[in-house]
Amino acid sequence: MRIERFMGIDLAWAQSGARTKPNETGVAAIDAHGVVIECGWTRGLEETMSWLARTAVDGSTLTFVDAPLVVDNPAGQRPCERQVGQRYGRWKVSANSTNQSSPRQAGVLLRERLQESGWAYDDGRGRPPTGGLVFSECYPYTTLVGAAELGYDQERPRTSADRHEFRRRSGERYGRRSATG
Repeated sequence: MRIERFMGIDLAWAQSGARTKPNETGVAAIDAHGVVIECGWTRGLEETMSWLARTAVDGSTLTFVDAPLVVDNPAGQRPCERQVGQRYGRWKVSANSTNQSSPRQAGVLLRERLQESGWAYDDGRGRPPTGGLVFSECYPYTTLVGAAELGYDQERPRTSADRHEFRRRSGERYGRRSATG
């Protein structure tokens, strides 16, 4: 079955408290030809779920979520987070540690809500779903690390603001490169 819509979510991990406004979640959708359908922001899980519901193509959507979706370890890091540090540590890149006592569990709640809504979670270890509404966890930053054409080795962002700006510029350069083949 052909996938008609690809979507990405850079989920704000923390749930807001009663007195705080949720952080922004980045959302983007492209069609099967790579044309950007929508790109923007949501706040909180309710807005993100609404965006997914109106943007997905029923029966043919694959969504990647940049957030921990399955957190079943009581303490320490998940094995995938350890692997990121082992493989990308030389570039000073690692994944945030999450476990069952972590306060930032919005990804777990999003996974539960998506599954309740009929979405299928695919962790890549079993037989992949053959269509429908499918979502997976991803860690896209590692695709940029060490890529000489994106200038990572020259720039070496140090502060949080520098890393944010680097990701923005890298995404723009990658998008231009992908669009031109």
